Amino acid sequence: MKKVLLQAMIVTSLVWGVQAHAGEGMEPMQKGESLKVIMQQLNVDYAALNIAIFMEDYAAAADAAQNIAYHDAVPMATKKKLKASLGKEMKMFKQADMKVHHLALDIEKAAQAKDMKTMIAKQSQMLSACMACHTSYRNRVIDILR
Repeated sequence: MKKVLLQAMIVTSLVWGVQAHAGEGMEPMQKGESLKVIMQQLNVDYAALNIAIFMEDYAAAADAAQNIAYHDAVPMATKKKLKASLGKEMKMFKQADMKVHHLALDIEKAAQAKDMKTMIAKQSQMLSACMACHTSYRNRVIDILR
């Protein structure tokens, strides 16, 4: 248990360090004001999910998964800008978000059932889905939204 607690503390400090660095020089923003803020919060929620899994804290895992599934909506102006640039690819971009949404709901359900095996399997799939989207779109989206 001490090893798990130490791991959780390390992950937490890394996440807060990344979050603080990502926010350097930024004015405080309203919830959902930008895609960057939404992605930063998803990062925090994903880290919280990982910690909850390590700690076998099913209630915290369910909460983190729900936060991921129901993240803030991307502002309409941002959606329009992305759609104008991505064109037909916008459908695939949206599907990537929906895949993560459904995986998060699966994790929430597994956490409520205290089904660690399913939580871990779905969390791994979620990481793969996030990284696939980032690999395909992250740099392009950053350029589009500059």
